[in-house]
Amino acid sequence: MTDATANRQWKADQLEDWLVKRVANIQGQLADDIDPDMPFNSLGLDSVDVMDLIVELDELLGMEIESTIIWDYPTIRLLSGYLADLLSGTHALK
Repeated sequence: MTDATANRQWKADQLEDWLVKRVANIQGQLADDIDPDMPFNSLGLDSVDVMDLIVELDELLGMEIESTIIWDYPTIRLLSGYLADLLSGTHALK
């Protein structure tokens, strides 16, 4: 990751796309087969997969994300929206 990637302004739809592609890759599926409104555990991700995603998001966004965030934002769409708001400064940290 470059500094430019970490400093990029991410929008919710861009984060959603990134997460859909990553989940599809982890599951060996096509991105079109991933429903961003399904809970992560319903997408076939185990706890190790979710932790790996969080670490990748940490690096991608240049910030530390709590591992328990998945409990509060259990779908790709909810998590993407929250992270985009957080990055834009429109959402307070928990």
